[in-house]
Amino acid sequence: MRSIPEWTAPSVEVFRAEILPTARPAVLRQVVRSWPLVQAARHDPRECMAMLSAHASDAPVEVLRADPGEQGRFHYSADGRSLNFIRGRGNLSAFLGALDAESRSEEPHALVVQGLVAERHVPGFPTSHPLPLVPASAEPRLWIGNAAKVATHNDPVDNIAVVAAGRRRFTLFPPSAEPDLYMGPEHPTPAGTPVSMVHVTAPDFDRYPRFEEALKVAESAELSPGDAIFIPRDWYHHVEALERFNILVNYWWDASA
Repeated sequence: MRSIPEWTAPSVEVFRAEILPTARPAVLRQVVRSWPLVQAARHDPRECMAMLSAHASDAPVEVLRADPGEQGRFHYSADGRSLNFIRGRGNLSAFLGALDAESRSEEPHALVVQGLVAERHVPGFPTSHPLPLVPASAEPRLWIGNAAKVATHNDPVDNIAVVAAGRRRFTLFPPSAEPDLYMGPEHPTPAGTPVSMVHVTAPDFDRYPRFEEALKVAESAELSPGDAIFIPRDWYHHVEALERFNILVNYWWDASA
């Protein structure tokens, strides 16, 4: 599997002139190293969690929970007819408390909240955690959880994903790999978009033999707090959170608009 090309703290000018026009993935090392959440995460993950909780609003969030036996995968049941997790409701502070409790368990449930509009759930976040690389219209969204996996999928817009806490491993596939990814049904889906039926971390090549071809063109990178990745539109990506507390902040925008 090939490594994704890297830049260290690229400027806005470099990003727009050298990275964005290529329509290729790029790792952006330490591009937000001064973010308060990043600084807290480097010192102590629980300090980061406390900072987020202290600024959280009471706006409701949808919480996804999977049993320990699912190994962090939010996907389908064995028969492929239903999903392998349940949904609940709460607010961000309550979710963070549950996440802290699970972090003390030897066999934790996988817990995540996904795509939270940052300004709604952590007022002032876009100002205190700026990302000049993206258009002003690209609002930050929060993805928070423990050691969970987001199945391979793609988005019809450009994306920068920033690791604010924990570590994440990204595996990317070009749009041309789609026939070898065994994409699942449009309904139901884990999060609104079709996902690959193949588990990247434990592929069943007997059941999905063409996935070996997809791996030949795959690219991967592991990101730490302060790092980001540019994922061009239509590129498929699998995201694996590696710690018991992880925060990802992503920005979507349509470059053609």
